[in-house]
Amino acid sequence: MAYFLEKKEIHEANKTASFIVLIFIAIAAILAVFTSINANQVASLLGASGDYHKIATMYLRYLSIAFFPQMISVVLDGLVMNDGNPKYNFRVNMITLAMNVVLNMIFFVIIFKQGVIGLAVATLISHSYHLIADIYYLAYKSNTIKKIKMPTKNYQALKRVLYNGSSDFLGVFIEAIMIYVVNLSILKFLPNEYLEAYAASAVFTLFIAKIYLGSQYGLQPISSNLMGQEKYDELRQLFLFSVKRSALYALGFFYIILIPVARFGLPYFLDNPQLVNIAFILYLQVGFAIVLSNIGIQSSVFFTAINRPIESLVIAVIRTLILIPVCIYTMIWIFEFIGIVIGFLIPEILMTIGFMYYFKRLDLSRLKV
Repeated sequence: MAYFLEKKEIHEANKTASFIVLIFIAIAAILAVFTSINANQVASLLGASGDYHKIATMYLRYLSIAFFPQMISVVLDGLVMNDGNPKYNFRVNMITLAMNVVLNMIFFVIIFKQGVIGLAVATLISHSYHLIADIYYLAYKSNTIKKIKMPTKNYQALKRVLYNGSSDFLGVFIEAIMIYVVNLSILKFLPNEYLEAYAASAVFTLFIAKIYLGSQYGLQPISSNLMGQEKYDELRQLFLFSVKRSALYALGFFYIILIPVARFGLPYFLDNPQLVNIAFILYLQVGFAIVLSNIGIQSSVFFTAINRPIESLVIAVIRTLILIPVCIYTMIWIFEFIGIVIGFLIPEILMTIGFMYYFKRLDLSRLKV
């Protein structure tokens, strides 16, 4: 999108936006219906068993309703950012996040005590607000993306949209496979309760990964603009700046904010005090590994931003489909509990060393987009 806008091809940008929105509406609807109908099978695929399987099935069945506004709002976020208003996007995302956290507490434990159904309802409400806010912006405030409508037949544009978005789309399935292997490894070599502890700690470690994703997604329109202007040195410096600055934010967030928040919040997710302690240890260990995931996460998003989805997909496959699952399974098998953090650490260290070696020698001017 930003590539077209930088070239002043406004009509092409609006046509591409229409394709993107239409395609993702169809995908979101299919995923929502499919997950709701096959929640039992999806829960099994994710590694849930026993009582956890019943809870996961119920959660997925209700959560699938929230898939639609959640996926569409992510797509519209990109249009808002490409329109040149990342601050609006940032405010809406922060409000959505705060709403989700507060509503989770209200529906899950404090007032209604609806359990996992309450969590799904909270997600639906917060992301519905997100979707409405994005639609409002595009309808009344957008400067360039104004003509989202049913696109005319243009298979070349459709091919371009599908190609450029292939890495993000396939990345979702790669991530699901990785989660399945991690869960399966914990269940195979550790007591089942450790999976519950790991899942609770992941609620907090997720925020660290979101910092890296948010940093690179926020710069995505700028990266596309610089690629369109052939300002390759500035593009390289922008990526390095994002990596360094977001790493500083993640470290501060991890050590200063999330440690006390996790210590306070984990008892709301786990009834057993021993599991709370295990989950907190997992947060400290796995959280540090997630802090080191900076390069692995941002490099994949960076190549998508400059319309090079193949490199993005290769990074996702190496890191998420190969290194993390293999290391997690092997390390838990050998070292048991401590193997969880070792299994996450090794891939991130290897990815960081390997990518920085590759990036230093990469001539961005030779890339065709």
